[in-house]
This record gives sequence, C-alpha cells and structure tokens, in this order.
Amino acid sequence: MSQYSSILVGVDLHHGDRAVSKELGPEVRAAIEQALELAAHSGGTVTFCSVLEISAQTASLIERDYENLLKTVEDFASELLDAEVNAANQRGIAADKSIRFGKAWQELVNEATENRHHLIVIGTRPRDTATRLLFGSTAQKVLRLAACPVWIVKPDEVREIREIAVATDLGESSLPILQAGIAAARAWNARLYVLHVLEADSLSHLLVAGVSEPEIAACQQRLRNEAEAQLHAQLALCDYRTLQQGMQVEIVTGSPDREIGRFVTANAVDLLVIGTHGRRGIEAYLLGNTAERILPSIEASLLVIKPSA
Repeated sequence: MSQYSSILVGVDLHHGDRAVSKELGPEVRAAIEQALELAAHSGGTVTFCSVLEISAQTASLIERDYENLLKTVEDFASELLDAEVNAANQRGIAADKSIRFGKAWQELVNEATENRHHLIVIGTRPRDTATRLLFGSTAQKVLRLAACPVWIVKPDEVREIREIAVATDLGESSLPILQAGIAAARAWNARLYVLHVLEADSLSHLLVAGVSEPEIAACQQRLRNEAEAQLHAQLALCDYRTLQQGMQVEIVTGSPDREIGRFVTANAVDLLVIGTHGRRGIEAYLLGNTAERILPSIEASLLVIKPSA
C-alpha cells in the first residue's frame, strides 16, 4: 500500500446540536484507527481533517461577533485535532491537521484535491432506507466526487484484515483495481479473492425470444469461459503469484449488487476492493454505481478505486 503515502482522514467533531464536541462517534474512531493502520503499513503521513458545518443560528452569532466566536470554535477544534496528531506521533506516524468550514463532503473533496492526498479514509454508519434515498450520506458523496481512492469503514467492520476480495467488471479500468487488491493482500498477508459477476439480465431476453434452455445454458457457459479467460489475461499483468496466502478466482451469475454482498458475507471478507465510474456533476448524482449501492449493507470495509483521469 505504499502508493498511499498521504492519507486524509475525515474527523467529524459534531455531536447533536454542538458544532464541536469532545465526544467522537464510533465511526470517527474507526476511521482514525484505520487511517493510522494504513499509514503504518505504507510509511505515509496522515492529515486529520475536520469540517465545521456552521448552523444558521451559529452563523448569525458569528456575524455579530465574528472574530471572537469563530476563533473559539476553531480553537476548540484545533485542540482536539492536536490530540490526535500527538497520539499518531507517539505511534511513530507523521501527522498534521486541517480545519475547514462548509459542507463536510465538499470540503473533504476539496482538501484532497488541493493538497494532493492519495487516499481519503472516512467512517460511516447505517441509515434508514428513506433517509438514504433522499439525501445519501457524506461517505457516499465523497465516494462519488473524490478523484482519489476512498476507504470507507464502519465501526462494526474494523477488524484484522485476513480475507480481501476484489470485485471486477473486467472493464478497461479494472486492472488498477486488481493491482490495488493484490497490493492490499500483500501488505496484510491476506488471502485474496477475485470476483466477477455475470449479469443474469444479459440472458433474460433469450427466454422471451423462445431460445431453449440448453441453448441458454451453452451461451451462459461460453460467457463464463470468455470472462475467465479475460480475467486471467489481466491477472497475468499483475504480480499475484507472490501472495503467501494465495488467490482464488470466482465467477458467479446474478445481480452484482446482490451477489457481491452475498460473497462478502459467505467468505467473511474483511476488505472489499471495487472500482467506480468517472462520472461527475449531476450525471453522477442521478446514476450512482454499484459501490454506492452496496455501501449501506456491505459487511466489510470498502476501498473504492477511482478511474484515472
């Protein structure tokens, strides 16, 4: 994981109605711990970034006494981040801090872009379906809009990394995803699974057209053979043979969203490595992708690799 030599970790200091609180949520602690573990593996640095989202009431007070109140809020946040920096330093990890004002997802993306961080680590917690559909989470927005890879961790999923899975669609951007998964497996001395899902919908039209079941089965087998050959051709370009715990290739049929989740659960996967498309702006908001859709329910940490510019 040496490619992640500059790691940005989001530190949410909000709690209830308070703009800054000493009570860090479990998802924040999980993100911090994961970032520090990554830095220990990569020999990299960590930047603790807190974005203060000022409420309308607080903004009104700031307008009346801007210098004093803003200084108080910022200083309090600075003291809390200083404690995290010092704790990292005591573990032999170089660290610094960044405090920004605005929307958390937007400022985390801006910080990563402006200071050329190689990876964003952010915690997330489950939301009810209605809230998730209407608003999405900070993690989902960062995942969608950040140019660099994003590591998303949930408090319950912070555990020793022994099993890593790479989900690949075999597209033109899939090789870096495979390489990232192999690098992670090597860094943690973990077993690696490489998973490809053949979408069942691609054959459903044959049933409507009256094609016989044996013909459909033959077609499905041909697609599986082609996918396996393509996957092994890509793996031949990667240095997977040095993995001490080995690698296993799996090709399944079904819906990617559902089958990836099932595979992660069935194999007790600790880290899922997956890619995302390169859409930006309103198109990204409207269409989403598999990585975003599986985020709320996946039982593993998630490393999302972005397509190269």
